[in-house]
Amino acid sequence: MDPLLTPLHQVLDRVDSRLLAPESDVRIWSTGFPLLDDALGGGLRAGALNLLAGSQGEGKTTFALQIARSVAGSGRPVLFFSFELEAEALLQKVIAAEAADLGVESPISVYQVRAAFEGTDEMTGGLLERLGRYPGGADALERVAGYAPSMLIHRSTTTHTNLDVIAASVKDVLSEVGEPPLVVVDYLQKVRPGQQLDEEAAVTQVTERLKDIAIEFECPVLAISASDRAGLEPGMRMRARNMKGSTALAYEADVVLILANKADIVARHHLMYSANNGEHFKTWSVLTVEKNRSGRTGAEVEFRKDFASGRFLSDGHVVSEKLVDERVFTE
Repeated sequence: MDPLLTPLHQVLDRVDSRLLAPESDVRIWSTGFPLLDDALGGGLRAGALNLLAGSQGEGKTTFALQIARSVAGSGRPVLFFSFELEAEALLQKVIAAEAADLGVESPISVYQVRAAFEGTDEMTGGLLERLGRYPGGADALERVAGYAPSMLIHRSTTTHTNLDVIAASVKDVLSEVGEPPLVVVDYLQKVRPGQQLDEEAAVTQVTERLKDIAIEFECPVLAISASDRAGLEPGMRMRARNMKGSTALAYEADVVLILANKADIVARHHLMYSANNGEHFKTWSVLTVEKNRSGRTGAEVEFRKDFASGRFLSDGHVVSEKLVDERVFTE
């Protein structure tokens, strides 16, 4: 029989065996954000392509890295393809975020972690000694060391990191660890399809292949997507149609998440009648579930930014204010 053909009775047997196993082969990866997990029906699913989009500087990499940190902390492998930041820069954010999660007063910041890494902190000693002089620094380093082997950073470049490289890396992790990793791609538009194509055709092929990788290796793929010019216009609220490059992005994806500055998308009357003209809204990001094949669509939840610590506060809220598509909305 063709190996691509699967009789349904085999699917039933496989699911039953998985559920009855002492250590069930869970096919859902928690994001570490309880409200987001609830909106997605549990978290990121095996075989699903998840897209995270938003305006520049809104924290897409930070949000994706926080999900990756949560997954690795649970003992499951993560493969993070980083076209934007080197492994040290990502690790600096991870350490600062762990320190903040400890709940200590005035925890070590990303800036202070970076200074320790670079030896510009006017201190002496190794990394442990330097970080240990700050609240939460040593404990954060210990916590990160506990799950560091599960978190693999691929220093990606537009020259060498194509779809074949991504697929081969996922296969290697699966073979070595024995379970599929969460695959993070930061970001999708920088992946090369392996041949010369115009932008729309290239993004289409990359999107389709990332979906194939998710299905083939039974893992979730979380890819960050850039916005087109229209989605970055002042007074506009970014939507799935504003993801840069191809309509295939919204069509092929199983989940589309849009991250936006709350102050940019809240209805005008909230800005006019709140204290400080709504200045406090700038400290919150709204995450909209624009598409969700496994649950409800349209959920809007908010998380407080703590970029000094390289994180969002994971305990968010359901958005209570009225949000708009364009700032000119006046009701």
